Amino acid sequence: MRYIGSKVLLLDYINSVVDELAPEAKSMCDIFSGTASVSRYFKEKFEIISNDLLYFSYVLQKATIENNFIPNFEEVKSVLGINDVFSYLENEKYPDVEKIGFFYNNFSPNGGRMYITDDNALRIDSSRLFVEDWKRRKLLSENEYYYLIACIVEGIPFISNISGTYGAYHKTWDKRAHKSFKLFKLEVVDNMKNNKSYNEDGNNLVRKISGDILYIDPPYNERQYLPNYHLLETAALYDYPEVKGKTGVRPYQDKKSKFCMKKTVLSTFEDLVTNSNFKHVLLSYNSEGLMTSDQIESVMKKIGKEETFRIIEIPYRRFKSRSTNHDGEIHEFIYYIEKDLKK
Repeated sequence: MRYIGSKVLLLDYINSVVDELAPEAKSMCDIFSGTASVSRYFKEKFEIISNDLLYFSYVLQKATIENNFIPNFEEVKSVLGINDVFSYLENEKYPDVEKIGFFYNNFSPNGGRMYITDDNALRIDSSRLFVEDWKRRKLLSENEYYYLIACIVEGIPFISNISGTYGAYHKTWDKRAHKSFKLFKLEVVDNMKNNKSYNEDGNNLVRKISGDILYIDPPYNERQYLPNYHLLETAALYDYPEVKGKTGVRPYQDKKSKFCMKKTVLSTFEDLVTNSNFKHVLLSYNSEGLMTSDQIESVMKKIGKEETFRIIEIPYRRFKSRSTNHDGEIHEFIYYIEKDLKK
């Protein structure tokens, strides 16, 4: 899934830092999980705590982090006589879906927007309605329920008529949008550990948990995440929100991150690391971020052992900088400190 600030390309760098500076660690908390790419990567070697304020992220975490195996859906198959649950959800039409389908009536041409085709909207709606119906009928375990929703959510970007986020849709159809919607079957690693996923504000959660490594990958600019991924949030919740405007964005006042606001980002970061109970603290941050490198260093040295502080600079990608009018190089940094838990 394409995602703002995704760390997929940096996973090996992060792993190298962890191996060098926290070789004895047994657990990791990914406090801003996003698509859960970092949590999934490190699940093979650590017991994982994952978290994100967005519900669609929580769904992905429940399916791939807290869950240790791909469900078999025996109850649904037995009661309904279904051989292949995925094929059923992709091809069967839910009764009255044209009337009650939220995506068909809000995000497709039928609803006045061009995020997805009418046919794919009906497929998404039918799959979500069937899953909710099966849950009500107690035909799905909790793991089965979240796994199916996650596979639906992960399938949507492959047929979406967008450039990268859901902040806008194309006025003409991208060739990707003409593909038929399919559930994306997610791989699940069994690390035989008691992994736990949360859907909370990270600054609240960090006061209630503990472990060896705290990995922090917060938003780095003023772009709030929910407006850019509102379609996926609605697919995960399927709660019939009152959407507004040309883009059909759902209400998100309670999902705004203080890391996206210049006046609050530094104090919010300091609050997070100060109240954390983890020996090793790692922060991924971008050179165009709202916090400066000096500010980050000052905060981390307040809560950690100064002699252990490290900055690892990673050449990230070259393109025309948004903040300057010339070609520039953007860097990703990994900041590390061993926390003094006595402070």
